Amino acid sequence: MKPTHFTKLLSSLAVTLALVACKEEPRTVPSAATQTNSPAAIPAPRPPLTPTTSAAHAAHIVLVSLDGGRPDFLQQAQMPTLHAMAREGATTWAARSIVPPLTLPAHSSMLSGLAPEVHQVYWNMWIPAFGPLRFPTVFMLAKSNGLSAAMFSAKDKLGYLFPPGSADVISYPVPDPRDYYGTNVFSAGKVAEQAVKYFTQHRPRLLFVHLSDGDIAGHYYGWPSPEQYAAFAECDIALQTLRTGIAQVGVTNLIFLITADHGGAGLSHGVDRPEDMTIPWIAWGSGVKRGHSLTTPISLPDTAATIAWLLGFKLPPNTIGQPVREAFE
Repeated sequence: MKPTHFTKLLSSLAVTLALVACKEEPRTVPSAATQTNSPAAIPAPRPPLTPTTSAAHAAHIVLVSLDGGRPDFLQQAQMPTLHAMAREGATTWAARSIVPPLTLPAHSSMLSGLAPEVHQVYWNMWIPAFGPLRFPTVFMLAKSNGLSAAMFSAKDKLGYLFPPGSADVISYPVPDPRDYYGTNVFSAGKVAEQAVKYFTQHRPRLLFVHLSDGDIAGHYYGWPSPEQYAAFAECDIALQTLRTGIAQVGVTNLIFLITADHGGAGLSHGVDRPEDMTIPWIAWGSGVKRGHSLTTPISLPDTAATIAWLLGFKLPPNTIGQPVREAFE
């Protein structure tokens, strides 16, 4: 199946499975300082902090989360952009998620550096009564340190991790109160286009891009399936859109960090087994070792610690994440 077939299939499923909200405009939460939904009113990025570590001190970091990205299936899929970045950068296909390996708990650890026992996010659906994450994420800390940040997610439930003021722009599908299981999603292509448009105008220091096509296909058709391979190919096209669009802006000292929240097997994920727990971790860009196979054991909370290290600030002492220094020159 060609990648475009999956896009058509996802559109059809949107009708039959009440995913019509995917066609709506994203929910955009402005920075508390701007109090407006107009991107043009968002302040220009502030000067970077004085570095406090010996890290690469990236001017811009793009964190890409491939939802459901089980490494062996990503390697088999038609993903030339991802495979090239893995070859050219510092890579492991054997990083580890957290228990439980579910989207919302895993992203909570990915962005905070905390263990699930600390952040206590064990639910995985849109439940407004539970409120936002009660611990700081690397995005909240970046903003409090005067750095610009933006978030573009394919799933509404990741809005839990971005309360107002945690980023200059917070974009995800408008939640549907009737959609208890959070099937309201954007396609990878739409998320990438939104992210590139914003980056072109505002050049945030920290950008989060969440692509969910592979996870959705896995739940409907299986890990793996022809439909999932096609969905991963769509994510690769979105990744190429990001790379090309950001390159055209002409920023220097740019780093991509590419990982996943979990893998999967059959039609599900969520237990402590290699199929669910094994994820990729790829660093690519300025200051990254070229063609390097990472040997340091890497877990999902290390992503937040690496971002904080690169941007020159520290995470709270109760975090378990450690910077992946091996990836950098």
